[in-house]
Order: sequence, then structure tokens, then C-alpha cells
Amino acid sequence: MTLRIRNIFIPAFFLTLAACNDNAPEQTEEKDFINFSAPAVAETTESRATPVQSSLPEGSIFAVNGYCIPLSAGYSSVSDEQYNPAGGAFAWNDKSALAYPDVMNGATLKTENARCSYTSATPGEWYTPNNPKVHNAAAPADFKYSFLAYAPASNNFSIESSVGAPKLAYTVEYPCEEDALYAFAADHKRENGDVKLQFHHILSGLSVKINNFNNEDITVSDLTLNGKFYSSAIIDFSTAAPAMSAGDALSHAAMPFISQPITVAKESALTVSNVLFVLPNPKAADGNYLGVEKTITGSFTYKGEIIEIRIPKEGDNFNFSRIPKPGVNYTLNINFTGSEVKLLLSTGEEYWESDSEGNLNFN
Repeated sequence: MTLRIRNIFIPAFFLTLAACNDNAPEQTEEKDFINFSAPAVAETTESRATPVQSSLPEGSIFAVNGYCIPLSAGYSSVSDEQYNPAGGAFAWNDKSALAYPDVMNGATLKTENARCSYTSATPGEWYTPNNPKVHNAAAPADFKYSFLAYAPASNNFSIESSVGAPKLAYTVEYPCEEDALYAFAADHKRENGDVKLQFHHILSGLSVKINNFNNEDITVSDLTLNGKFYSSAIIDFSTAAPAMSAGDALSHAAMPFISQPITVAKESALTVSNVLFVLPNPKAADGNYLGVEKTITGSFTYKGEIIEIRIPKEGDNFNFSRIPKPGVNYTLNINFTGSEVKLLLSTGEEYWESDSEGNLNFN
């Protein structure tokens, strides 16, 4: 008996499909992923002010919590059976008291190429009818999502509440050379497309410009901002318009503007590149909006003589009588005339001169 063997042709794409089905892990369709467009940074409201930064730098990593379906009013635990699917369509102000980070809980994203990509293992996903939290009675197309974000993603941030309107706590570690921001997008629907986040600043910036009015060079050997500075802030997301407040806690710090001696040529100016960040407290008493016991100390060499710098000359504090705004880079202009040193402050093109004791008086 002759055995006949037939060649059976199987198209390559069927082989590829079989291989994917056999070996590849099950993946969520990409259309269900929540995508974020490149974040924006809110502009400062102070006129002619120099912003600390007007956008998140490429490669910035930020963290996000996402909220959609609230828990039921009588919940006893966080489980699929305890969610109220009808609440997915409620506005944030109506469901924040029972909100829980059901969509994203600390997911991290990275800014790149005018978009954002997930760096965490679990991306956020839109709700679909087959999700166990949704149930048959809910309509996911009507759901409203809210997103809380902070940058950079670090342990300096923490979410104070797990159930209910979240409060974002931020702790400043001095010396601080890194900006801190938060964002909130309320009541976003899937049909609106990519989520747009607008970040808001938490800190104010301080930089130094050295103005040498002498006809000889000067060498500044040290320039340090000393004091006790506010170290904690809370952002309350009870409503769609978050409110930020600074606590009364203070941290002592000595923050150098320069790390090595710099020479400033005669009749010229030099702006030090280092920017220090401080937390403003608008409700502070006696003008101590950036803290207490604030002084600037250091030394410079003029005509071969080493001269000590101390601002103010007497006392242990200089005040800001105008409330500093988050996101503004305030320039401390330090003017050297002979052996005299005088402090001025500016935001952009606006200048306010210090008095004879070095206090900053804004009128």
C-alpha cells in the first residue's frame, strides 16, 4: 500500500495569531487606557514676574490618583460590592466625600514628545460595562473622572485620606533646589479624549544678582540664606477648585547661593545660577511670609580687604511686607558700593529698595 502525504499550506498570519494566543499574556485593548497630554503649568498672576518654570521639563516623572466610582454611603470595606456604580456619573463636588482612588492609585507617568507615557506597571483604564464595579445598571459612557497629580513623584508627597476627599501633603526638605507642583482635573469624561493636567506651583523661588558698583573687581567668597522656613503644605481637594495652605511648622536651614568664590568685574553685574525654593505662608504674622530669623551672611574681598556680609546689619530677620507668590522667582539684588552692601528685591522689572537696616519694605 502506498502512503500518500499531502502538503498542507497554512497562511503565515494564522501561524502568527496562534503563536500570540498561545504564548502572549492577555492584554487590555489600548483604547481602554487613559492617556494624558503634555501637562501645562499655570502662569503666575503677579505682574511682570519671572516664573520659576512655565512647563514640566522633558522627562519629568509625576504621580497620579484617579477617581470615578464612589463608595456606597453605608460601605463597610473597599470591595467591588461596596461601590455605587450610579455615582460614576456624579460631579466631583457631589461624590468627593465617598471618593476612593479606584482608577489609579499612585500611577507614575513620564513627559516625553508632547505626551505622557506610563512608567508604572499598571496604567489607568476607562471603565467598560464588563467591569465588576459597574454592574448592568450603570452607563460607563456617562462616567466622570477626576485626577489628582503631583510632581516630582517623590516621598515628599503623601495622600492623607484613602476614602473621601483627598488631601495632598507636601514636606519641604531644606536646602531645596527642586520645584514642587500639583494638578487637579475634575469631571473629565472619556469622550473628551486625553486628560489635560494643569500644574500649580507650591514654592517660591529665590535667586541672587550681584551688582558691583565699584571701579574695581570684587570676589564674593560666601553668600548664604539662613533662617527658619515653613516646611509643610496641605492641598485640599474637597471641591473642584483645590485650596492650598501652609502649616506653622518651621525648619532651620542654611542655604548657600554660591558653592565657591566668584569674581564680579568692576561696574558689572552677575546673576548666580542657583535658585533656592521656599514655601510661602500668606497667613503668617508680622510679614514673616517666608519664615523667621532670616539673614543673609557671607564675605567678599574689596581692595584686598575681606569684608563680612550681614543683612540686616542689626537684628535677626528681614521681612517681606508683600506676600510672595508660588511660582515666582524673586531676585535678591545685592549691591556692593565700596565696603557697603545693600539688598534690593525684584520680580521681573519691578524693584523695591530695602531700608537702611536691610529690611524689604514694599509700598
